Amino acid sequence: MERLLKSVLNVREFKLHVDDDHVDRLSHRVTVIILVCFAFIISTKQFVGVPISCWCPAQFTPSHREYADTVCWVSNTYYLLTDEEIPKERLSTEKKKQVVCYYQWAPLILIFQAILSFIPCQIWRFLNQRSGVNLCTVMDAAHVCSEASYLEVREKAIRYIVNHMDRYLLSQREFRTGCMIRIKHFIAKVCCLVGGRLYGNYLITAYLSVKILYIVVAVVQLMLMEVFLGIEHCWYGAYVVDKLIKGQKWEQSERFPRVTLCEFELRQQARVHYHIVQCALTINLFNEKIFVFVWFWFVFLVIITFINVLKWLFRSLYWPGQVQYVRRRLRAFDVAQREPSVLAKFTENYLRRDGMFILRLISMNMGEVVAGEALCGLWNNYNPDKRLMVEKHGRRHMERMRINGAKKVELV
Repeated sequence: MERLLKSVLNVREFKLHVDDDHVDRLSHRVTVIILVCFAFIISTKQFVGVPISCWCPAQFTPSHREYADTVCWVSNTYYLLTDEEIPKERLSTEKKKQVVCYYQWAPLILIFQAILSFIPCQIWRFLNQRSGVNLCTVMDAAHVCSEASYLEVREKAIRYIVNHMDRYLLSQREFRTGCMIRIKHFIAKVCCLVGGRLYGNYLITAYLSVKILYIVVAVVQLMLMEVFLGIEHCWYGAYVVDKLIKGQKWEQSERFPRVTLCEFELRQQARVHYHIVQCALTINLFNEKIFVFVWFWFVFLVIITFINVLKWLFRSLYWPGQVQYVRRRLRAFDVAQREPSVLAKFTENYLRRDGMFILRLISMNMGEVVAGEALCGLWNNYNPDKRLMVEKHGRRHMERMRINGAKKVELV
């Protein structure tokens, strides 16, 4: 117990990762907070307030009324319009279609949606941790650089980012030669969704795939919500807006009714008495507004994430735009004269798509100044002779591996 208390006291702050952009954080951070808060509100109303109140016959005692409220809460109620006649017999098959059976599970539905919204973020972190570059550490160093008050601390953080990225950019390369290897390099250069770690587009491919997964998850959330609530309309939010435009009151909603009917049996000695009571579901005052907001929120996420995917895809595919981005940043820091051919080779052959992706993430999260300083450090560190030496060393290593493998086969 003492060790547990010490470990808890040693935690000074809750650290949030910034290894994605603002649109992603809307999906996995803001959405989770919203859903958990809504689940807490509904749970508080259920366990602290009075979620249901049933109007019972005059002969019912207070214990009978309490029992009726409890039974009608844990069992399912059904909805009838005010001009419809209350059935005197048991609930028919036709009336069972109007059963309201979701409200007990509304908090669990929202918690499940929160967990589902967080899954793509965890997949992204699982993928980028296996890329060969510690993206979280790079972003932490960029954060230190942006918050540093002393020049020495800022320079050390920039040197760390530059060295970390340089090792990654030079080590994750394909040193084998051949016709198929050249074709793979060409395809990876033209299409950012084909390649891998050795072709400089692993991170951007994984990132775009996870963004598409965010869209899929949001669409699945909309479908699941309609299934959970038993909504027969494919566009529930549009249906609600249409009702408001037509001037229909929400109190007449068949999916979130305020007043429902409940049937139950009371056993008294050898006789069983059948009752139908009318209940007020006050919890639906909250459920309706919450689920309408959640529906529109997921539609908003689908639209904004789709636009964001197109934006990232265009940036990654359009190499002249990448080169222009590098030229503007280097010009802003008054770097020495640059030849267009050297600048293009620096962007396309050294930084490649993954390097540009990391720099853009730093720019989005920590500011253009930090990203520009890191880019200047990489430019000053860029040396074509050094790159050729690394490639020759890599080819020699591959040749030694091939020879050793052949010798082992001969021995066997």
